[in-house]
Amino acid sequence: MSTKYILVGGYVQKAEDKGKAFCEELISGIDKKSIKILDCMFARPIEAWEETFEKDKIFFTKYIKNFELELAQIENFTEQVKNSDVIFIRGGHTDPLINILNKNQSWIKELEGKTLAGTSAGANVIVKYFYGLNSHVIKEGFGLTSAKVIVHWKSEEYNVNWDKSLEDLKNYKEELRVYALKEGEFMVINN
Repeated sequence: MSTKYILVGGYVQKAEDKGKAFCEELISGIDKKSIKILDCMFARPIEAWEETFEKDKIFFTKYIKNFELELAQIENFTEQVKNSDVIFIRGGHTDPLINILNKNQSWIKELEGKTLAGTSAGANVIVKYFYGLNSHVIKEGFGLTSAKVIVHWKSEEYNVNWDKSLEDLKNYKEELRVYALKEGEFMVINN
């Protein structure tokens, strides 16, 4: 059974359909009465987790019927991944996210047959290489799928030479698929 990866450029709700297609893709192929979604906030300050979690509940309720949403916890993340159908890694700051996920990589073994979606920083950790929008440096993710990504493509919030950054990413180390994803735009990869 393969794992489905969904890379999101950031801010799912900024898509033209306000995130409807993303939510449909998130649960497509899962044939259960109640789908378990694990909401991971490790890229954000811990003080923001509960508020963002409540917002996510409201968002998912708009487009998904019969789901359980659980807030990911650092201490038992692997067990939570094991018991979930979908793991949703929210955006924020990539470096702290990588540091937390690196402490115990056993969660990766539990992804088989599940859906792992990541927005912004979440997408960065899924791929092999990503362009750091603040550092302007190409960095390594977990390489769960052999791809390279630039998130928030052409967003005015970042001071980035987009064309040069894309070219640098394409030419970095090995030749892999490269995704430049706009706000709300997503790409599905089955491994």
